[in-house]
Amino acid sequence: MYFIAVAQEGFLFMNTSTEVILSVLSIFGIRGVERYIEEFQGKVFVVKAGGALLEDRATGALILDDLAILTRCGVRPILVHGGGVQADREMKDAGIEVCRYKGLRITCDKTIQILERCFCQLNESIIQRLQFRGVNAVGFSGRKGGGLVRAGRYTPDGQDIGHVGDVTGINMRLIEELPPDALPVIASLGVDTDDNVLNINADYIASPLALHLDAEKLILLTDVLGVLRDRNDPDTLIPSMTTNQARALIRDGIIDAGMVPKVESIVRMLERGLKKVHMISGRVPHALAREIFTDEGCGTQIVKGDDSSHG
Repeated sequence: MYFIAVAQEGFLFMNTSTEVILSVLSIFGIRGVERYIEEFQGKVFVVKAGGALLEDRATGALILDDLAILTRCGVRPILVHGGGVQADREMKDAGIEVCRYKGLRITCDKTIQILERCFCQLNESIIQRLQFRGVNAVGFSGRKGGGLVRAGRYTPDGQDIGHVGDVTGINMRLIEELPPDALPVIASLGVDTDDNVLNINADYIASPLALHLDAEKLILLTDVLGVLRDRNDPDTLIPSMTTNQARALIRDGIIDAGMVPKVESIVRMLERGLKKVHMISGRVPHALAREIFTDEGCGTQIVKGDDSSHG
């Protein structure tokens, strides 16, 4: 089960002023936050975090701390999450081999049941932990919450990979009816026209959601520093690239495996009008706050066209 005791985390937000919280960030070298707070008041930031990051006790706590700090400062984050780690364990226990096609989980009847259960449990745990931090968190997971994400079957290259979907629409009314201080927490499941639950890559949800909401940024928290020319060498981080450069890196095999659907989804949404995307490591303490509240940021920025200057 994902439900955990939260008494030892989130204590920073209990009866603590915003000034004290920001002074804690300064310990991590995140200073001069006030001007960014003014700039980003009321702005939407869509944040996607993999389940492995949120299921890790220490890493997950820091990510949730950053989300709580953003809401405290008047920024409007939205969290999209996966939940594959626990699902992988349960699939193994059930004797189901985990198979992927181009980074996408092949999803049989039993697998979608496991995913729906695990994602819902993680979603509820995240809600609980954010609420402990004083955040008005609201959960959406497949049918739960009214079916926020509408989806249709996805068959990459014509391949049938089971109960896997792509986003066909977002029920924006469910978001728009939330109070201004609400933080939506969205699991990477969708519902088709027959009310069947489909497994969707979390990046495929985060990107169109950011586009629909005219988000200031889409931030992808991953297990890696960003896009690397050599996945085994962190010094080969690519700090900024254009959509054309991203396509070339996929074609040349430099971007491969599970990174392919992430970058392909980003490219599609940038070409449809998304402002900018940042891919950063969720393992770096307070990476989210660092990306939003500092000039240098971190990770890899992807933009449309020929301008790839970081900012």
